[in-house]
Amino acid sequence: MLCYYTVLKTHQMTQDILIDMLLDWLEHSKNKMDGLSRPHQFPFEYQIESKYLKIQLFAERYFTIYFSTKDNYKNTHFIVEVIYDCQEEKIHLRFSKETSNESQYISAVSIPALFRNIIQSAYIQKDILPMSEKAYPVESIEEDQKNQYQMPVIYMRTRLLSAHRLAREVLGLAHVCYCSKQKEEGCIEIIYPDYRKRTYMLSKKRRYQYQIYEINEILRNEMIHKYQDSMPSYEQLYQKQIYSQQTSTIKNTKEYQEEFEKEIQRQQQEVDELKNLYEMLLQEQHKEQKKNQKLVKMKEAYASPLLSIDDMSKVVPYQKCLLQYIRQKAMNLDSTHEIYRRLDILLSILNTNGGQL
Repeated sequence: MLCYYTVLKTHQMTQDILIDMLLDWLEHSKNKMDGLSRPHQFPFEYQIESKYLKIQLFAERYFTIYFSTKDNYKNTHFIVEVIYDCQEEKIHLRFSKETSNESQYISAVSIPALFRNIIQSAYIQKDILPMSEKAYPVESIEEDQKNQYQMPVIYMRTRLLSAHRLAREVLGLAHVCYCSKQKEEGCIEIIYPDYRKRTYMLSKKRRYQYQIYEINEILRNEMIHKYQDSMPSYEQLYQKQIYSQQTSTIKNTKEYQEEFEKEIQRQQQEVDELKNLYEMLLQEQHKEQKKNQKLVKMKEAYASPLLSIDDMSKVVPYQKCLLQYIRQKAMNLDSTHEIYRRLDILLSILNTNGGQL
């Protein structure tokens, strides 16, 4: 259950200042964590017994302090969150309480001292009135209502409830003003920055502490409604970071897969080109083999000699007959490229010996 929530504008706030306030609070409260040293790197995490501290910077924007502790006797889990928006220079203060169903004790809700120290520090931007645990006296409620406050203002129109006590309980949620001349009306009046008004009637029959809780709840719910679209929590920021990391991982995996598939396609294309080249070489090889086979057949067909002469002295008497024979042989040859060389030889013989076709 969210027991307390407020958003305040800051002035020259830094991460180191928040850490100083945190360590001072832990050191001087029952929440002291033995062995805790000043964190210098984030995320920072430390746990001892039932106390847990986590400091982290989300999205380079939200500097977050998360502290939780469990009260085993009361079966209650308390969560304190300080979220500083470095961009908008706003600080979100959240205080939550989770109680077990088995718990028979409901602890009172009060603002953590850490919040009080932050709210009343010089690092919170001032309104017309500074944030204070004390109520402010005014000359006239009606006249003061003309001022343009940035925070809600509670005007005491009764003395049934201590103005200073109420101011302490609603610190960070509203200013409390009172007028000593005010007549008893038995109520308080809440004026919001947009000049909306709300009257809360006090009852003498009910304990005033319960009525203070109700006033606190009215202001808290108003704050939640105002910032419902922009009120970060540690859990929300953490889940968003996890989702962002998963999305990034999926994106990187997808990009790697796409690049891998492209590489496979490139390699497949190279393989296809090599296959085509191989097929072309095979075809050329087959062509050359056919040519070789054809040449072998031609060689076998024309392997016999054109003319065999064992004794040149015997050729002279028959020269004319031989030339006629050669001429006749040449004329009977087909004019195809396979026999060009053979024809050239015969013609050369004829020309050399004065013969012709």
